[in-house]
Amino acid sequence: MSDTPGSAERPAFPPGWHLTLIIGAFIVLGLLVWQLSHVLLLVFAAVLVAVLLRALAELFERVGWIRPPWSILLSALVIVLALGALTALLGAQVYGEVTTLADELPERIDSVGDRFGIDDLRGQLMSHLQEMGSSGGLLGQTASYTLAVLDAATTLLVVIVAGIFIATSPGKHRDGALALIPDGPRKRARIAFNKGGRALRQWLLGQLASMVLVGLLTGIGLAVIGVPSAIGLGFVAGLFEFVPVFGPILAAVPALLMALSEGGTTALWTVLLFIVIQQLEGNVIQPLIQRRAVDLPPVLLLFSILAFGILFGTLGVILAAPLAVFAYVLVKELYLRGVLGEQSDVPGGD
Repeated sequence: MSDTPGSAERPAFPPGWHLTLIIGAFIVLGLLVWQLSHVLLLVFAAVLVAVLLRALAELFERVGWIRPPWSILLSALVIVLALGALTALLGAQVYGEVTTLADELPERIDSVGDRFGIDDLRGQLMSHLQEMGSSGGLLGQTASYTLAVLDAATTLLVVIVAGIFIATSPGKHRDGALALIPDGPRKRARIAFNKGGRALRQWLLGQLASMVLVGLLTGIGLAVIGVPSAIGLGFVAGLFEFVPVFGPILAAVPALLMALSEGGTTALWTVLLFIVIQQLEGNVIQPLIQRRAVDLPPVLLLFSILAFGILFGTLGVILAAPLAVFAYVLVKELYLRGVLGEQSDVPGGD
């Protein structure tokens, strides 16, 4: 029996082509994510803004006389008005303190260098900063700084607007992201996303409260000790508290430089103040504030900040902690419970 032309078999693909195709798709996806990493970080920043807006909006919704999207817009308006009132009350004083700190810091550095016998300490620091920055004249540097400020302001505005849109319909945006996942695991992925969102809200609100308390304690403590620009230094300490582990260390540097110029005793009291505040923050404030939030292992948090800082720079350092919180919840829900079957507690659960 002879074969007819229609019965000829099609040439088979080479063995293993399915695996090659899958590996190639993952490589392309990884390269795409890497190229868009900055945009993805900004998307996550917008999610944090949305989480904050939703937390405040729920307070208004519980009253019963307002519903989304008006509760979201009211939340944004309240935050803007609160920041405006805070700026009107303390803005001029904080700005003056920070400006004074920036003006006096070079002289304080010289004073520290003279005290410890380090020749031209300020010149050495400036040379290192110039090596890290771009070369050019004063006009070029001024233009570069201006463009950087404008770029940061534009990025912040985009993140805030995107956060408002996400907050008005979080379910729609969540389901849009989950549409990329097959039907089978989509239900558990939705549960994991919901728990991750609740964990982020608990962590973010707790971190904001911790920032306020640490900033107040630092400013008051430095003022009592007699360190110049205490309010500005307290403001800096409160902002840097958003970045765990490294933020408090960086915030202590300008305070210590200012204190060293006042004398060794003042510097010693400043070091003791920061140690006491950090011990209080780590052993009292954080356990009380974050008791219902994510109990993230310190080592995991430390290496998350290092990894994201190396990969994505300053923005990665700022967002490393909340990213670690969200990833920690996903791993516990999707892998430990979904794959291994462990009945472990997952942060953000009901």
